[in-house]
Amino acid sequence: MGSPWSELLANLAVVAMFVSVWIHTHVWLDRRPAPVKAAAFGLLMGAGAIVLMLTPMQLQPGVLVDLRATMIAVAGFFGGPVAGIVAGVMAGAFRTFEGGIGAFAGAVGIAATLLVGVGGNLALRGRAPTMADIMILGVATAAGSLLGLSVLPHSVLQTVLPKVVLPSTLLIFVSVALSGLTLYQERRRLDALQSRRIFKAVVETLPDCLNVKDLEGRFIAANPATAELMHAADAKALIGKTDFDFFPRETAQGYRQDELAVLASGASSTIEQRLHHDDGTNGWLSTLKAPFRDRSGAIVGLITHNRDITARKHLEEELAESQARLGDALTHMADGLVMFDPAGKLMLCNTQYRAMFPKTADIRVHGTDYRDILRASVARGESITPPDAVEGWIAEIMATQTHASHRQIRLADGRWLDVRTRPTGNGGSLSVFSDITEAKQVEAELLAANEKLNLLAHRDGLTELMTRRAFDEALAREFARGRRSATPLSLLIIDVDWFKRFNDHYGHPAGDECLRAVSRCIEATARRPADAAARYGGEEFALVLPETDARGAFVIAETLKGKVRDLRLAHAGSEKGIVTVSIGVATFDGSADIEIADLLRRADEALYGAKAAGRDRVHGWRPHLSEPRTTGSRRKA
Repeated sequence: MGSPWSELLANLAVVAMFVSVWIHTHVWLDRRPAPVKAAAFGLLMGAGAIVLMLTPMQLQPGVLVDLRATMIAVAGFFGGPVAGIVAGVMAGAFRTFEGGIGAFAGAVGIAATLLVGVGGNLALRGRAPTMADIMILGVATAAGSLLGLSVLPHSVLQTVLPKVVLPSTLLIFVSVALSGLTLYQERRRLDALQSRRIFKAVVETLPDCLNVKDLEGRFIAANPATAELMHAADAKALIGKTDFDFFPRETAQGYRQDELAVLASGASSTIEQRLHHDDGTNGWLSTLKAPFRDRSGAIVGLITHNRDITARKHLEEELAESQARLGDALTHMADGLVMFDPAGKLMLCNTQYRAMFPKTADIRVHGTDYRDILRASVARGESITPPDAVEGWIAEIMATQTHASHRQIRLADGRWLDVRTRPTGNGGSLSVFSDITEAKQVEAELLAANEKLNLLAHRDGLTELMTRRAFDEALAREFARGRRSATPLSLLIIDVDWFKRFNDHYGHPAGDECLRAVSRCIEATARRPADAAARYGGEEFALVLPETDARGAFVIAETLKGKVRDLRLAHAGSEKGIVTVSIGVATFDGSADIEIADLLRRADEALYGAKAAGRDRVHGWRPHLSEPRTTGSRRKA
């Protein structure tokens, strides 16, 4: 035996070595089933416990201790029951094989630390451990290791216990805390890496342009859509360059002035910008510019999101031109003209005026009172006015004769007339009637076309579901309505299981068709007018269910999951053999003090639970509990 310090360092070095081996090798097992990975972790920790028993520390003459409890507790806490049992059985078998007066006490201590580790894992209920959890594990492991000492003979306890209790428990606590924090940091690193991968995939598949510039206007990040807009080879070709490298100087200068204005104000701004390229192509962009800040809050750059609105602008220009042509036609067409005296008697009218009113043309003659003409128009079915409102309607029209007015009226036969009235010098009035039926139809068609274009701008090109922006608007609208009326609102986030494997195996065209098939299932499930389905990003979808409580949302989610399974789309990359979906469910009851971000986070956490539990499942987020609710078994994927 060496000095106590060298033996202590040797034990800590063994613990550190085996933990380090796991950190550097566990990625090789990521594609293996969870039980296999857990068993491998248990084998490694069990081997570490055996090595520690072979290199004990001598705290007092004849009193040997080691840090085997660290390896067993860590195996059970971080690897689960399978890993804990494997490590505990290995350590217990070796200690029994060694024999000696402390064999039974050692087995009891191993069993106690095994129960501490596995019990701690079960207490987490699937969530990631925190640093506080690890500290509790260290205390519980140190306490559990004392159970082994408690079964030693009384004579041994009187001589050994006072000498080893404090140092041994302190060493075990320290080694468990250090090992646990190391594995905790490794898990955080992996989670951050996964989040970064997801964010990168979302940005790169975004059909709109998204980029970040520094304070000098140089690109420091951009997605492929930005490169396509700027006619660059790829996104990397933009890095370090400015708009002046891709656009005419006048255009680039205008963009730079807009950026400087946003940087000066420190607030986000949405503007419309003209797009010009050196090759002569033009267009329009709807641009959102927002300051990019560092952790201290200082502005270090600018985030820009561009959407091509060229088609919409063209439609607006066509509408404006159509309205201008309409005004010109009204000026030069053969309009109907009529004059009335101060008493309301018809003084003068032209043929076109009488032709516009064929059912009452016979009484639209000189000397007829305007009130009698209007009554006859209603009686003969020419004007659209309820019988009990005729006199009020006539009074309103007569009131317009005393001052300049402009109104449009619709006749019973569907025609529209534009009426411009001006008072005359003698107290009478002059009115010009123009048939604008065709112009009204054109206007309605253009408005309908504009509405259709606006609808297309809010629809995903592949799945025809809502885009992410349209989904955000719908969720915000329904969330506010639910809060006002105190009605529940449920949110489903749906993820196609192992979709990357599907793409890799069958190709992207088949992947696109798979997404379209899933989107049709979502549309078939969300049948109420207020239900809003959207492509959330990549292979993720979202479904907003107004006035739907948690129970109803689960029924809908299970129905959707079944519809996707009923497609029977072959998926060689999934253990299910077919395309399946995992669904996370979150519900806002209309009165809870939460925001939209909380609802989204809860749905994301529920989806994560569904995927972690084996996919092809529905998980829900429960208020006041950190554990998501699940339907189906909890097998690992």
